[in-house]
Amino acid sequence: MVRGRPDSKRTHCVSVRLNAEELARWQEARQKTERKELGAWVRAVVEESLNGSPGVPGDVPRVPAVNETAYAQLVQAAEDLRNLLHLAREQGDLPAGADTTLARLGNAALQVRGLPAAPESDARQPQ
Repeated sequence: MVRGRPDSKRTHCVSVRLNAEELARWQEARQKTERKELGAWVRAVVEESLNGSPGVPGDVPRVPAVNETAYAQLVQAAEDLRNLLHLAREQGDLPAGADTTLARLGNAALQVRGLPAAPESDARQPQ
């Protein structure tokens, strides 16, 4: 969960008193979203009201439920490939383009999550 930005640390606390009915309504509304904390949900609702767009600036896009399985599979495939490359590197038998393939797989996982892909030049260098 994003807790502010490095250049803008959250230092102020706002307290709101609710009766049992209000709390129940707020919790029910929060549960319909992907927010796990009531405070994060309140912040998102207020920011949406003020900015006219959903979410809080700086939030990492949530993985749509339909892509959650694809994302988990891509992450696992990238980890498996990383392990295979590590073994091949130890044996001095690293296939050409292996790091580029790993970078592409990682970028696919980022794109499924709605995040920008890393530049291909950032592919992991041999260790």
